[in-house]
Amino acid sequence: TIVEWVSQELPDDKPRHLLGISEPDDLFTAIAAGADTFDCVAPTRLGRRGGVYTLDGRMNLSNARFRRDFIPVDAEVGGYVSENYTRAYIHHLLRAKEYLAGTLCTLHNLHFMIKLVDNIREAMLEGRFEEYRAEFMGRYYGPGWEQRLG
Repeated sequence: TIVEWVSQELPDDKPRHLLGISEPDDLFTAIAAGADTFDCVAPTRLGRRGGVYTLDGRMNLSNARFRRDFIPVDAEVGGYVSENYTRAYIHHLLRAKEYLAGTLCTLHNLHFMIKLVDNIREAMLEGRFEEYRAEFMGRYYGPGWEQRLG
C-alpha cells in the first residue's frame, strides 16, 4: 500500500526503485504498486547458505535429500549453474564447506530473479500480468497461495 502511495506522488517520468525485495511475491506486489527497479541482499544471502529459488519454491541444497539428487538445480530456469552442476554436487560442496557452493547458489539465484523479472516484463507487454502472476505463484507457493499471502 505504501509503495502504491509513494508511486502516485513521484513524477511519472522518473524510475521508482525499491530496496528489500527478496521473494517472488514481493516482486509481483511491488510491480503492481508501481515500482520499476529493485534490489535486495536476500538472493545472495540465501545462496551463501545453500538456499536456492526454483520454479517449485525455495529449497536448501544442504539438506540430506539432495545427497544423491543428480539433476540440475532448476533445469527449466536454466542458466550456467543448472547447465553445469547438479544438486548433489552443490550439496557435497556445502557439506565440505567449499566457498564455491555459495557462489554457485548465488549465481543461480541472481539468474532466477533476472529471468523472473524478464518474464514479468514480457507478460506486462502482452497484457497478461495477472495471469502470469497467478500461474507463477500457484506453482512456486502451491495451491492456496492467495490465502497464505493475503
